[in-house]
Amino acid sequence: MINNKLFNKLTKKISKEVLDTLGDLSVIQNSDGSYHLFNKYNIQKVNDTYVIQMDKIAGNKIFYVLKNAVTWCTYDKKNNIYESNRIFDLDKKLASLDTSILVHQRLAKNTKKMDDKLMYLAKLGEEKMQHRMLSEELTAYVESARIWQNKRFNLKSA
Repeated sequence: MINNKLFNKLTKKISKEVLDTLGDLSVIQNSDGSYHLFNKYNIQKVNDTYVIQMDKIAGNKIFYVLKNAVTWCTYDKKNNIYESNRIFDLDKKLASLDTSILVHQRLAKNTKKMDDKLMYLAKLGEEKMQHRMLSEELTAYVESARIWQNKRFNLKSA
């Protein structure tokens, strides 16, 4: 951790404009494990979820996967409303599917009736296919966000 004296010296030497530019690009993990992104978003792990709080905006967004939360912040920063809403929805749907898959796996394993077992296995196959499709869509958003962040960093650091 950087000490306060050194930090104060650095802030005196670096202009406010440069500090704002760096803050606008930054993704910082704090000592408590939380994250601060783009001088606007705070992501904190609460139980098994990740809660996003936005500076100067009331309300929170709750995600089940950190990568999805960071991706949402990136799209919100880009002001891509449709995409950020879609990422939020995909995260919720995938978490729900994960639960359904676990339930149907247990039911298929523990049932004695062949008809019930076949029904659970069919439902399980359908859920796994849907999970794969939603995961692929979310992966495309994650990759696009990473490319955008790299471009911004390269442009502003040049």
